[in-house]
Parts: sequence; structure tokens; C-alpha cells
Amino acid sequence: MSIFDVKSINRNIVRWEDYLYKPTPVEHRGEIWFKREDMFAPLGYDGVNGSKLRQCIWLVNDWVKKKNIRGVVSGSVVGSPQHPFIASTCKHYGIGCLIATGSKNHQSHLNMQMAQELGAKFYVANIGYARALQSISFKLAKQLPNHEVLETNITVDEKLNPAYRIEEFHRVGAEQVKNIPNQIETIIIPCGSCNSVVSILYGIHLFKPKRLKNIILMGIGNNGSFNIDYIPRRLKIISSVLGKDIHSDFSFKNGKYKMIHHNLNGTGYCTYSDIMPYNYHGLIFHPRYEGKCMNYIQENKEKFKEYWTQNTLFWVVGNKPISTNLFS
Repeated sequence: MSIFDVKSINRNIVRWEDYLYKPTPVEHRGEIWFKREDMFAPLGYDGVNGSKLRQCIWLVNDWVKKKNIRGVVSGSVVGSPQHPFIASTCKHYGIGCLIATGSKNHQSHLNMQMAQELGAKFYVANIGYARALQSISFKLAKQLPNHEVLETNITVDEKLNPAYRIEEFHRVGAEQVKNIPNQIETIIIPCGSCNSVVSILYGIHLFKPKRLKNIILMGIGNNGSFNIDYIPRRLKIISSVLGKDIHSDFSFKNGKYKMIHHNLNGTGYCTYSDIMPYNYHGLIFHPRYEGKCMNYIQENKEKFKEYWTQNTLFWVVGNKPISTNLFS
């Protein structure tokens, strides 16, 4: 259950960047379709996977190629999958990985355990907030020769990066829209950091699914729930690079598509830390992200009745990694 023909962390056997633009499958299960980004899994299905891993690999590959970096510093909350993502990517490229954490007991968390198994080192700070850890990461990187910082949420912040870099970053994920079936009229997207959402919308602009009418965003993270303006802001930056307006297509008021936002976190349905498993026809969802969306849909069937059809696609951004799967 992976698009990788060879599953190995060894660059002498396989180069992960060769799969950055290979389409992940679209499959029909039950009543709807699913885009299986969880099958972007270089170490197998139970290992690190998903669209955010793809972005992580793209960033590190770019740094290695252009700057010949010796390592990456990263900081995020203990429960973030960012930790095994960057640790595995650094191990694949043979460079160092230093993770800033605010938890003295960080090894009690699975994602941190996996990062350590993958070779990461840790710097324990006195504060555990994501943005504070990012700031600490930048300070640490200045003390280390030829190191880059993986920004919190695996992104490229518009305050820290030029516009063309934003466009390049989202262009990688945009490619995944290419194999959306022509009959799809509704796309449902989990909406956490919103970086995957922006990439998908960029791809919709580029490759224009023929019958698409509705885009449903499910707010399950800070940006997706409380800072939804992040999406048009990023699209405006991409528009400035392209020299043409793409963001107005996705306006909530009068865009080309009907944009619907269900704010799961902000309305009290759940919090980010809640774990909500869901199994749909054998497809097991990430309990912190997609699982919440599926539970919400199941409990609010009337709201989704007109959109839950044979012409609907649910975008699986990734699944929960539970093993390092260190193939030689």
C-alpha cells in the first residue's frame, strides 16, 4: 500500500525525491471516492506518509541540492508528525536532525520515539509552544554549521520567504489534482495548517476537474478553524507570482466554486488534542485529523446529504505513522 516501488531509507537503493510528482491513487470505497495521499509512504503504509511528508522531502532535497546542508533543526509540539517526518528525511539524505522540544518527557510520545529511532537528537527547552520552538530552532541553527530550519507545520512562511518560494512549495502538491476523476462534483478536504488545502486549490486552478462545483473544508487545526484567511492570503501570493488572479475562484462569497467551511474545532465539536478514530469500509483514518472529519460527517448526515454521493471525493492528507519500518 505505497506508491514507492522500493521501500528503503537507503539512498543507494531508492531516491525519495524521484516520487515527489508520482500521483497517489484515487479509489472508490463505499459511497464515495478517496484521494489516498497516505500511500505516499516510502517506508511502507504504517510508516511516515502523506502530503506533508512530500513537502518535507521537497524542502530538504532543495536545501541539499542548492546549499549542500549538513543538517536540519526543527521544533514543534510533542504530538506533531513533523518529528518522524524530518527525522526520516534527514536519515535518508545522511544529514543531521536536531529537534527542539519543550517536554522533558518527550520520549513518552510515539512521534518522538520514532524520531529518535530514526537518528534525531533533541534540545529540551523551557517552553513547549510551537511558535516559541520555531524561534528556538532558528537560534540553534545559527550556532550549527550549514543547518536549515524546518518551519513549524512544515511550511514556508510568507514573512520569512519570497513569493516565488511560496509558489514553488505549493506547486509540488498541486500536481496531485491531475488524476481526480472527471465525474467528481464535490471535494472534501481536512483543514489543519491549510498548506495542503492551498496546494489542492492551486492544483484545481491548474488542472480544472471538469464537473467540480463544491469544495468543503473541515476545520481541524489552528488555521483551518481560526485563521481561514490563511488560504486566500497564500493564493494571492501565488497569483502575484503567476501574474494572474487565481484566488478569486475560491472566494467564499462569489467564487467560481461553492466554498463551504465546517469549523469542527472552533465550534466546540472537538479540540486539536482529541483522538477520534474512524474506519470506513476498511479505510482507517488518522484519529487526530481525518477521523474527526468522518465522525462529524456521520453525526451530521443531513448537512452532508446532498454532497455525500458517487460524485464526491474525500482527500486523505495522510495517516498516523506507527512504525519506523527501517528497510535497509
